[in-house]
Order: sequence, then C-alpha cells, then structure tokens
Amino acid sequence: MRNPPHELSPTGVSDNSGNPPSAGAVTVPARSIGPGGWTTGESAVPCEEPVTLMINGVELVTLLASPGERLALAVGFLFNEGIVDRVEQIEALEEDDTGVRVQARGVDVALRLFERRVLGSGCGRAFFGNALDAFAAGGRRLPAERPWVASSAVAAAAATAYGAGGLYQRTRGTHAAALFDRQGALVALAEDIGRHSAVDKVIGRLLLQGRPLDHLFMVVTGRVSSEMVGKIAKTPIPLLVSKSVPTDLALNYAERMALCVVGRVAGGRMRVYTYPELVDPAA
Repeated sequence: MRNPPHELSPTGVSDNSGNPPSAGAVTVPARSIGPGGWTTGESAVPCEEPVTLMINGVELVTLLASPGERLALAVGFLFNEGIVDRVEQIEALEEDDTGVRVQARGVDVALRLFERRVLGSGCGRAFFGNALDAFAAGGRRLPAERPWVASSAVAAAAATAYGAGGLYQRTRGTHAAALFDRQGALVALAEDIGRHSAVDKVIGRLLLQGRPLDHLFMVVTGRVSSEMVGKIAKTPIPLLVSKSVPTDLALNYAERMALCVVGRVAGGRMRVYTYPELVDPAA
C-alpha cells in the first residue's frame, strides 16, 4: 500500500488494519479474589503489538502500540521525534505484517539519531522476541513454595504504593514503583513521571545496595505492558502487581517468563492473570 504525499493530511490517514472501532481488546481468563475467595471468569485486556518502523531502508525503531492506525503512528512519530520536519518530505508509506516502511527525502537518519542525545524512558521501549527466548533459556523459575504470598499482603502493599509517593501527593502527576517483602512491608519506593523510569530507579537502588530481589514483589501504578514484563524478567522478582490491567502481549511474555501478574487491586479485590498458585486467597 503506497500513498502519495497529498494523501497524508490528518483527514486522509485512515485505519488500514481492517479492525472495527471496538477492536484493540481481547478477553482472557482470570481468577478473581474477593470476600468469597476465588472465582473464575474472564477479563478484557488491551491488545499490544510491535510495529517496526523502517525509513529509507534503515530500521529506526520498534514501537509497542495498540493495533490500528499504523501509518498515522509512523508519521506522528517521525514528526514528533524530529526525524522529518514536514509531512511533505514523506514520499511513500508501505505497511506489512511487521510494521511500516517509509521513504522520505532530505532525511539523514544517522545524523538525526546522533543529534537526539537525550532519550526518554517511556512506552517506546521494546522487549523483543529474541531477548525473551534468551531469558527463558536462562532458566527463570517460579518460587518452590506455593502459595508464595497472601492476598492480604498484596492488597496492603498495593494500597501503600498507590498513595505513598510524596511527589505524587504534591503533583498528582507521577508514577510509582515499589518493592515489598512477602509480608507486605515496604522495602523501597521510587517515583518518576515515567513508569518505566520508576521501575529502573527502584531496582537500581537495591542493586547498588547489594540487596537480593528474589524474596520481593513489585507494585507499579501504571499499566503492565510487554516492556514492563521485560524489565522484571531480567530480575528474579516472581510477582508483579498493578492497579491497572496488563496487555495481552504482556501476559504472553509473563507466561513464558514464569512471572505472576496481578491487576485491578482495589478494596481487597484483585485479578490474578498468570500463575495464581503463587497467591493465597484465604490468607
């Protein structure tokens, strides 16, 4: 599919995925914990897909995004990142199964990347399939003790993480990542405007202190996407908790990486998406 420049106006870029407007979510099995203990049901989670962006034959970046509007995603990224200065520079767009190929005149990709010395820690970080396979081969394993943590400890830890950040209390504009022991006691908490940076900070702090991670679990205030699972997969942390929901790709990775994912934790209720045997609903 090729589009001349005059079709690249905001009204001329359409969703070429063929998906209906309601697409972008899937239903997955989930076990919930409430006053009556375990219940089994289903939960809707947002979809996530890797979109590799090629420009003038050079692989520029792989973006992780919701399905649909790949061409708009590519054009917006190139413009917002300063790779192209004007949409008229884009001569052709071609979409395939892996992503989007762009031909653009007047673009020196190597120079533009060199000029961008400051890189943000945001949602564009990718956890690629070959890295996933490498970590799987490295032998991540679930804890031998089952269950490993009480649901009450998870709920208490989540409540602490959601409101403990001083910067968040002042601004209401930051994410937090916190590590807790199996009894739900806070070990370390970091805040940042980026949820990925918060995770990097709290793990880095304990690494610098020489403290082990295998007996701790992580609570994050943001959504659990595949790159978030990728970060945790590089550690021995067995359980990741969020007040939000995971993406389908994140759950696929978590299953392969022996990572228990818990979401929608609020009011003593939670959804355990992977490895529910690690969480004791009665304790």
